Amino acid sequence: MKKFLATFAAVILLSNTVSASEGMTLSLDDAIELALKNNRLIEQSAEDREAARWNLSAVRRNSGITFNWTSSLNQIGGRLYNSNREYHEQAKGTPFEKRYPSYKSENTNTLNISMPLYTGGQLENQRESARYALNAADLTLENARQTVKYQSAAAYYQVLQQKSLVEVQKQAVELLQEHLRNVTVQYEVGTVAKSDVLATSVQLANSQQNLTTAQGNYQNAVAQLNNIMGLPVDTEIAASDNISFVKYDFTEEQCLEYALNHRPDGIAAVYSVKQAESQTATAKSGYRPKVSAVISGNISGENVFGNNHNPERWSAGVELSWNIFDNGVTSAQVEQYKAIERKSESVAQQQIEQIQLEVHNSYTNLKTAEKNIETTASAVDKAEEEFAIAQVRYVEGVDTNLNVMNAQEKVVETRNNYYTALYNYFTSRAQLEKAMGVPVLIDAKIYSEAEQSGKSSPKSLEAAKISDADKENPKELPAPFNE
Repeated sequence: MKKFLATFAAVILLSNTVSASEGMTLSLDDAIELALKNNRLIEQSAEDREAARWNLSAVRRNSGITFNWTSSLNQIGGRLYNSNREYHEQAKGTPFEKRYPSYKSENTNTLNISMPLYTGGQLENQRESARYALNAADLTLENARQTVKYQSAAAYYQVLQQKSLVEVQKQAVELLQEHLRNVTVQYEVGTVAKSDVLATSVQLANSQQNLTTAQGNYQNAVAQLNNIMGLPVDTEIAASDNISFVKYDFTEEQCLEYALNHRPDGIAAVYSVKQAESQTATAKSGYRPKVSAVISGNISGENVFGNNHNPERWSAGVELSWNIFDNGVTSAQVEQYKAIERKSESVAQQQIEQIQLEVHNSYTNLKTAEKNIETTASAVDKAEEEFAIAQVRYVEGVDTNLNVMNAQEKVVETRNNYYTALYNYFTSRAQLEKAMGVPVLIDAKIYSEAEQSGKSSPKSLEAAKISDADKENPKELPAPFNE
């Protein structure tokens, strides 16, 4: 394990050394911060949340007073107005002319003011549905943040891994170049066959090809990280962080319990069920009458806003409407929303099962990676020792060049396995935190509790907001996460 820590520290130091020529240096926290600011997934989820907020505002305003004004200007004619036109013609040039409009045109203005008094539960349930939709959008936005945090961490570790694999291939090329020089010298003095020179040259060419491939993989990993952070893919960056391996001693049951209480998408699925229930109740309001307070007025005249065609009139009172028979439309809609409600319940249950699966897989991957790190770190030592012995034996003429080549391949293989295990460990750790719903900006459990206590979406968000101290020591997490 000491060998493992020393090797990993050397890789990080190498990343720091190279970074000056490659571009800006980013720590893991820097990468996550950039991703949370620039990633498109968060931007889209934020707009979904904004749309849900305005939808709730629109639904709430449906229960208030509405003011409607209608104005029309038309050319008119027909037998109905003939007598009026005759009076108009007879009155021309007399003081009575204005008393008899021509009835060639008419401007009508109608004003209606109304406010719903009783809707059979329609407006109330529409508000509930919109409120639950906003709650779900709040949590979906937090889930997007957690997803982006995981993606940026995984991409960051991928850059570190690919950088390490480049160094492994560089070292392999250097070892083979040195070995080729030794073989060439021995061939020139006649102690080895030319086939040894050819075999070593071929091995060196293969290693150089592997180095080129590794360098391409590194550039692709950097481009992937840039994409997640919202930077141009060709931005030159270097990953540099003092990341240390810490073996976590927590149980899968602890992780699962935390996940079921804190996963924002799991709680959002519950809000979707509540939203569907409210939509069903809204549809049932079609069975009941609706009562509104109404005030209306009307004027019509020859000119704009004139009133010389008919005396102005107004009315104020209560209006009742009841859809007594609609040929089964309301009943069909109720059944439709009941089916949507049952589907939402199934989706919520499926989400719980998905959370259980993700926690289990992430936890298993984490523990597997822990074991592989210890195994591969030991294998690297043994492979390096075997290669050194094979070189000495070959120089002394008691071993073959083929054994040296095989030993060199084992060194490359074990080093690659080691860094792959190391990358898998850190990625699995980030994946486990995502599977558990470790908060980024808000604690989903606290948000849900605040909402259930009657708080609005903004107040629930404020109550659930994670402080800087909580980010360092998340509440209710298993002990290893708090260290």
